[in-house]
Amino acid sequence: MATTGYQAGLEANDVQLSYGLEAVWGQAPATAFQAVRYTSEGFAGSKTRQRPNEINESGQASAAVTTEEKADASVNFALSYGTYDDLLAGMLNGDWSSNLNITGTDIAATATGLTSATGNKFQNVRIGQWVKVTGFATAENNGFRRVTAKAGNDVTLAGGMAVEAAGAAVMVMGSVLTNGTTFQSFFFQKRFSPNMFLTYPGTYLTGGTLNAGRGQFMQGDFKGAAQSEQKATTNSSTGAVLAAPTGRVHDTVAGFQALQLNDAIVPAVVDSFSVSITKEGAGAQFGLGAAAAQGMTRGTFTLSGSMRTYFKNFTLYDLFRSEALGVLSYRTLDAAGNAYVLTIPAAAIMNPKIVAGGPGQPVMAEFQLEGNPSPTLGYTFQIDRLAA
Repeated sequence: MATTGYQAGLEANDVQLSYGLEAVWGQAPATAFQAVRYTSEGFAGSKTRQRPNEINESGQASAAVTTEEKADASVNFALSYGTYDDLLAGMLNGDWSSNLNITGTDIAATATGLTSATGNKFQNVRIGQWVKVTGFATAENNGFRRVTAKAGNDVTLAGGMAVEAAGAAVMVMGSVLTNGTTFQSFFFQKRFSPNMFLTYPGTYLTGGTLNAGRGQFMQGDFKGAAQSEQKATTNSSTGAVLAAPTGRVHDTVAGFQALQLNDAIVPAVVDSFSVSITKEGAGAQFGLGAAAAQGMTRGTFTLSGSMRTYFKNFTLYDLFRSEALGVLSYRTLDAAGNAYVLTIPAAAIMNPKIVAGGPGQPVMAEFQLEGNPSPTLGYTFQIDRLAA
């Protein structure tokens, strides 16, 4: 017989966090909500109260009045494949491109990339995106490649390929997300029990981080602002909430691969790598007649970060001195081989701290990373999604 009445309050393990994509800001969408995997969350409402600074004889402050009501939003997570794609798109103000599914025996490998006798074979491939190539008989032709150019029926891939005639059943896959100007808000809810909810309409993601650190799993967070926090007794989802994906968390041992600068492996052992996204000026818009926000400011997308390596030579330091911009990227995989590639297409490596921390310790070099709009691609950050 199970014991009852043993809890002083609700348990965090029973709290389900889910969301729906809003079609109209601040209104619950008529859709099945998506559950989120998370390590902790920080959705919380608050009110701003003001007191008039009146002169009086009572020796006490005048009564306060409410002037604003808002809600902050945050989700901390361990990265797993397919779980946070909507939220990543919202954080970047972008949309994932349609999944490439280019197949056939008419694809050949050239010294510079891929070619096909079939017209428009690669029309949906984007310059700058990463693709996964499979099916060639030559093993080195299979794997992850970055597209640097395309013309007609030819695609140029960084690093080139080993020449191989068409005939094998080749597949080219990939989907890319870049920062843009799309405004996407979310209707979040926290379910404490079947009839106890807190809802957060009009949630807009104003930033976040993605972090890889030695001895850790891949992790990050999303930060945002919501119109308000409201109590509810019924589920806002249309139908049952969709279960969160169950893929393995990305580790930073086998899962962290190929930190590259300008398509060459960075010549250093990496201790940590992080990117931080901020939308400067993003936030709630308030007006007379209502305490809750009446709209949102989209903000200006900015990207910064840091990279910590074991110091061995001046290769990275020289980039700080020259202020040369480069394509900086790395790949992260789960145990099944599902991958994301994070790319800063116009990265500046800045402000090194090369420190001897103490006796017997390795000399470490920590660099700040600065993301800039790519002069050729037109964006600051991209994430590529590549299924196993």
